[in-house]
Amino acid sequence: MHATSQFSHFRLAIAPGVPSSCLSTLLALQRTEEPDTPIAFFEASGDALVIGLDEGRYDAGISLRHVSAPFLRSQPLWIDNMAVAMPLRSSLLGRATLTTAEVLDYPGFRWQAETCPLLDQRLSSFPPLSEQSMQHVTSFEILALWVAAGYGVGISAQSRIERAHAWGITMRPLSDAPYEVVTHLQRPRERASAISELFERRAMQVAKDSAAYSNTR
Repeated sequence: MHATSQFSHFRLAIAPGVPSSCLSTLLALQRTEEPDTPIAFFEASGDALVIGLDEGRYDAGISLRHVSAPFLRSQPLWIDNMAVAMPLRSSLLGRATLTTAEVLDYPGFRWQAETCPLLDQRLSSFPPLSEQSMQHVTSFEILALWVAAGYGVGISAQSRIERAHAWGITMRPLSDAPYEVVTHLQRPRERASAISELFERRAMQVAKDSAAYSNTR
């Protein structure tokens, strides 16, 4: 355990779409090892998170974007793969994997907060008529709702789909490419603190443990 002053605090901005399994592990570790350090959470997406870091309103940010800016350090953490969510009684259950082209043969749902540039590039390569079958939703919960009810399939982070099995959906991998969702930790270069340094160290340990677990599956 690392002791810190009772007057210290840590302000963490989290962007929508960050896979929650590793994040919850990291936050639990932070609470265990720094029980006397208050942590304030903020939800901020895109440019708002970067601006908040630059203006000193946040000590660190976690998002799915790699930010290249002179005032920021952007460190990749854990990686998840995009996969297909389908209902438990889907006609596709007999398939071990699916391609992106095959997914577009069905009505589909996607939560765009799960940023995946390679997947976006792949989807944009299909004719506009094919792309129209992919509807954008405002949350993973809405995606899972439509999929579980049998209105189509969804594309989302594999770990998120697997954790939602009790909601009535199951997962199949995408086989045509490793469509990766990469979580990044951003910190201001000029305002490093002992608390933020330790937080980054814990984040890297969680990422390392996650990669080791993935390699054993």
